[in-house]
Amino acid sequence: MLKSCPTTIAIITIFALAGCAQTGNNGAGSTARTIQQAIVTSTAPQGWRPFSEDSPWNTKIPEEAIIDHNSDVLLEDLSSGNPLYINMNEWTVTVRYFDSSLAPKHSVRPIFPNRYGPGVEPNKRVPLPEDAITPGAPQAEEFYISLVDPKLNKSWDYRQLARNERGEWSAGFGAEVDLAGTGVAPPWMVAARPDASAGPRPSGIPLMAGLIRAEEIKAGKIDHALAFAYNSPRSGIFVSPASTALDARPGQENNVFGLPMGARIQLDPQYDIENTLLSPGAKVVARALQDYGMILVDYAGSTTLFAEKSPENADQWSGVLGPSDLQLLFTPEFMAANFRVLELGNKMPGVPVPQ
Repeated sequence: MLKSCPTTIAIITIFALAGCAQTGNNGAGSTARTIQQAIVTSTAPQGWRPFSEDSPWNTKIPEEAIIDHNSDVLLEDLSSGNPLYINMNEWTVTVRYFDSSLAPKHSVRPIFPNRYGPGVEPNKRVPLPEDAITPGAPQAEEFYISLVDPKLNKSWDYRQLARNERGEWSAGFGAEVDLAGTGVAPPWMVAARPDASAGPRPSGIPLMAGLIRAEEIKAGKIDHALAFAYNSPRSGIFVSPASTALDARPGQENNVFGLPMGARIQLDPQYDIENTLLSPGAKVVARALQDYGMILVDYAGSTTLFAEKSPENADQWSGVLGPSDLQLLFTPEFMAANFRVLELGNKMPGVPVPQ
C-alpha cells in the first residue's frame, strides 16, 4: 500500500495485510556469483512484454466496451484527490533483470508466519542474487522488488525484501510469477491454498503488471494497461484481474465506497491528446490510458501510476518522462469528467485467510 504526493517524495502507509516469503535455512553453500554476473541486462530485451497476448493487461479496450452503471459515482473520489502522479524513484517497483540459472539459491524467512505465495514454499530455495537489494537503501526505494528472468519468463516478486547481518533473507511477502501466463490468479477462495493467489500487493496482481518502462516511452507506444493506486479504494471487495481485496485499516470497518481492487478505468478515447501541452512522453502515457486504460492494484495516499525503477540504469528516465509530467492536464476535475469505469463484473469478497 503506497502513498505518493504530486510534488513531493512519496510516503508509505503500511497496513496489517501482509504475507511472507518462504521459510528455511539460508543457502550457505550457494555459489558466490554476484548479481553483476547473474544480470542479463539492465533493461528487458527489446520488444519483450510480460504476460500472454490474451492477458487483460495486453488486451485493448474494445470500442463497444460496457461502461459501469455507477461510473460517475465511482469516480467521485478522484475529484477529491491530486493531479495524476507517476511514482518513479520511490514507492514504485524496483526491477532487476537477471539470469536465474547463475544466481545462488537461498531460502527467505517469512516476516509473518505461514504467509507465503506460490513458488516460495517453506524451505524451498529460490534464485536470489547476492545484491538483490541495495545496501542502505531507504524502504521507500525498494519496498517492492521484482527479480525478473526474461529468458524463462518468470519473476520473483517481494515486498520488504531484506537481509540481516548473518546473510539471512526475509520478506513481508514473496511469490513466483509466470510471466508467460495471463498474470491473473484464481480468486483466493478457490485456490488450493488462499495465499497461492496472493502477492506483495493487496490486489494479488503481479508487480510487473502495468509498469511504465523507459523503452516504451522512447519507442512512442505502450502496448498494455497501466497500474494505478489512489487514496480511497473500496476494501473487502475485488474484481478480476485482482485475486484478493484490500483489507480494512486496523480497527476500522471496510470502506464500502470507491473502486475495488482490479477495477479498470479508461480515458475517453475521443479526447484530443495531441493538441495538449503535455510532454511527448506524457502523451505516450495518455494514449495508453485511452487504448488500454489503467487497473487499480494498490492503495496510495494519492492518485498515481508506477514506472519501472532500475538501479542498474539510474538515468533511464532523464529527458524521457518525469513524475509530474501528467499533472498539467490530469487534474482531479479532468479525471472525474473524462475517465469512465468499465463494467466491474463479478464482485468477490474478502482477503486470504492463512492456513
